[in-house]
Amino acid sequence: MNKGEIRTRVLEQVDWSPSQSTEFKAKVDRLINRAYQQLALEAPFLFFEEEARIITQADVSTASDNTKDVLAVNTEDLYVLERKYTSLTVSAGDTPQSWSTDGDWDGRMIQVERSDGQVLRRRIREIWQDSSLDVSSGVTTFYDRISIDHPWPNASDTGMSYRIFTDVYELPADVVELRSARIFADTHYQLEVMAQNEMERYEYTDYRGNDTGRPYRIFRGRHFQIDAPTSSPAVTLKSPQQAVDAWVGPDPAGEFDYCYTYVWGLRDNELEAPVGFSEPKWESAPSPISEKIVHPGSPVYSILVKTPNIDQILNFYEEFNTVTKTIVTPVRSKRSGLRKRIYMRRYDQFVPPAGAQKVEASEIFFLLTEIDGHKVTYTHDGSDIPDYYRRLKETHGYQSVRLWPMPDERYEVDLRVLRRPQPLVHDHDAPRVHEEAVDALIQRALSFLYEYQGNSELATFSLGRYSDLLQTLTKRYGQITGLRPRKVPARIRQAGREVRVVYKA
Repeated sequence: MNKGEIRTRVLEQVDWSPSQSTEFKAKVDRLINRAYQQLALEAPFLFFEEEARIITQADVSTASDNTKDVLAVNTEDLYVLERKYTSLTVSAGDTPQSWSTDGDWDGRMIQVERSDGQVLRRRIREIWQDSSLDVSSGVTTFYDRISIDHPWPNASDTGMSYRIFTDVYELPADVVELRSARIFADTHYQLEVMAQNEMERYEYTDYRGNDTGRPYRIFRGRHFQIDAPTSSPAVTLKSPQQAVDAWVGPDPAGEFDYCYTYVWGLRDNELEAPVGFSEPKWESAPSPISEKIVHPGSPVYSILVKTPNIDQILNFYEEFNTVTKTIVTPVRSKRSGLRKRIYMRRYDQFVPPAGAQKVEASEIFFLLTEIDGHKVTYTHDGSDIPDYYRRLKETHGYQSVRLWPMPDERYEVDLRVLRRPQPLVHDHDAPRVHEEAVDALIQRALSFLYEYQGNSELATFSLGRYSDLLQTLTKRYGQITGLRPRKVPARIRQAGREVRVVYKA
């Protein structure tokens, strides 16, 4: 039974008129989704278990036999740590170990030891490489650079050893319960799910990487959240003055609105979406929704979507030099690590040309594209196909897990989890529960609707029917039959005689 059918059942129950306004239907839909979330909280056993994966990253430390593999703070920008080497050292084979600049190291932690022995920790915002050519000598100088989350205490530190590590691994944002974990290997090795307090009490929270190997324990870590955008994207029709402004397709024109999120870091390539979008480590909640815009149908137009420059907001763009009284570009410019994901919702399409395929007007936000944080415009011209498998999700941050010992290499960890249900958006969206549980969902939605109408008597009656249904469903789905407690006999000898007792196993 889908959301539209559930709404019909709810309105039939209250004997409502068969024709309702759009606003009233939207209000009933919100009550249904509220009941859906309440059911997940009170009876999680009615929802289907799912699988998730995390993929570990090994530590990367300064090579002890390589004098080039050390860090210095950039003298002009305290938000940048770097190491330097030249094309001469490259040709001689004396180069530091390679760093990943693909984004999968963004968001990791870096531990740096200063010359006085003090160890400082920073979060990596982004890793990239710059170079400069000395024309007179023909020597190229390479700079491997890391932007960090807060500035270094001075501009003079050099020759510092480092360790790049991942202290926690974030679960998918909608995971609410971890039930088991196994390493995908020849033995499919199972990890022991431990209590956080117990692991901290016995000092299994290893930050320095003293104990590494194949993990066999997993426990809860910290929560992490990216602040959501606060302004909606601005949308306008792009002037048809150039050929590049035209609607090119293959996605047809129509009526749309947009929103966007901030994302940071990348998960392993194995976790990519089927259409090829990489999965970010973290994604914010969505921005406010833009106004609707109707494409006129003429191919000479496209839609311009404008978003804020998040790099500038975070002070990772241009800045004002108080000494020279000029705008300068720091080394960290455009290196905040954040990107923007633009989501599109389609309401309708124009009649497609002969032979063209009609697309769904599903009124659901799908991922359209991803742009750098400093880019403020995106031209929607139909050339990017929305990702049908990546709907806009509600994100309240990420719960992480820790592994012990810290992984010494890449491991794939399969997780058996319970996910928080995503809202039912389209009328044909079906709740992810056992079919027998739909009646309980309807009764809970009725209790909310009666409460909204001020009918406390019927609200209490529906809530009572909901409770009765939950009791019945608990007997069916609340426990696995083989795991129900049973009474078994045992014999105990006392004072020379045998006493037969019965106890619960």
